Amino acid sequence: MDFDFFFKLIITCSFFGISICLCIKWIVESYLDYIQVKTGIQVMTHTQIKDLENLIKKENDDDPFAH
Repeated sequence: MDFDFFFKLIITCSFFGISICLCIKWIVESYLDYIQVKTGIQVMTHTQIKDLENLIKKENDDDPFAH
């Protein structure tokens, strides 16, 4: 077997794996959006929660130099 064959095989498997992971991500996001619309609740990701906490912390911060 050639090096060229193995290289192409690795590249092909890598693209296949990334494509599968991306499809799973899109399916999960679509399902979460469907749940939000159906039930009226908001599903928050970890990043959104951290951003909201930082925003609340900045609003309640009387003295920014006290840290």
